[in-house]
Parts: sequence; C-alpha cells; structure tokens
Amino acid sequence: MAGVTLLFALGRGVTRRAATMCGVFVLSLPVYLGAYVLTPADLGILPAFLTEPRPWLDCGFGLSVHAAAFFGGWLQVYKLAERGFSLRILIDIAEAPGLVLTGERVATGYGGGRGIAWMREKRIDGLVTTGLAAWQDGRLRITPKGGRAARLFVGLRAALRIDTRQ
Repeated sequence: MAGVTLLFALGRGVTRRAATMCGVFVLSLPVYLGAYVLTPADLGILPAFLTEPRPWLDCGFGLSVHAAAFFGGWLQVYKLAERGFSLRILIDIAEAPGLVLTGERVATGYGGGRGIAWMREKRIDGLVTTGLAAWQDGRLRITPKGGRAARLFVGLRAALRIDTRQ
C-alpha cells in the first residue's frame, strides 16, 4: 500500500491508476510467496494446534487474505477517493469559505474548480480510451465490449437488488 501511494505521488504520468494498482498487486505476489517460504509456520511463537499442517492450504489462505485486503480494502478506498462523485462534492464544500456552496457553485467549482462538465468529459474519455464507447457522427455509442460490461453489471445490480432507475 505504501508502494502504491509512493508510485502515485512520484508518477505524475500514471493515467490508468486502477490498472496500475492491479499491476502492483501482481508484483506483490512473489514478495508474499518469498515471505511465506522464509517465515516458520508457527511464526516462532504459536502452539502447534494453531498451525496448518498442509503448507499449500496455509499459503492459499494467506494469498486469499492478501487479495481480499487489497481488492476489498485498498483498491476500494482508492476508488472512493479518486472517483467518488458525492465525496468530491463534500470535499469542495469543506474547502469553501463558510463551508457552504450554492448549487450553481457546486456545478462550476466541482473538482477544485474544474466543474461538472470537466468530470463528464473525463468519464467519457475514460469510456472511449478503454474501448467501452466510441464517438460516431458526433454521438457517443456503446461498443460491443461496453455492451458486454453493461449487461454484466445490469445483471449484477438486479441480482443484488440495486435500483437502476434514474
């Protein structure tokens, strides 16, 4: 986690941050495996009944905890902080004199003064860059890849009973 924070602080050119974070996770796997191999099963202090006698199961469990901590923790915190629309509005209000903003000022001052239109363009650019949508005759159209992603998440939202009505 410290490595990701340092990478982002130093790497001004990092554009696909979530993908970069996943790459860091993959690079952390050999580090985890090396630490696993070098660490005694009882950590030097545990009684035998608290250790797993099958190393493959012990290592697999540790990898699942490592992945859960990363994908369920750090990556989600990053996504909330980086892409949380409502959170950014709260930050803008917190940074405003008197801790208040009008609706118009929320729209024009969003994202440290870049505005809601900037966020819309940033999101559309992200869709186009990742191949989920494409401009055609001045209109944004979903691509087959984007259609698959949309169907997947429509199904997921329905299965989780998340309201999709706008």
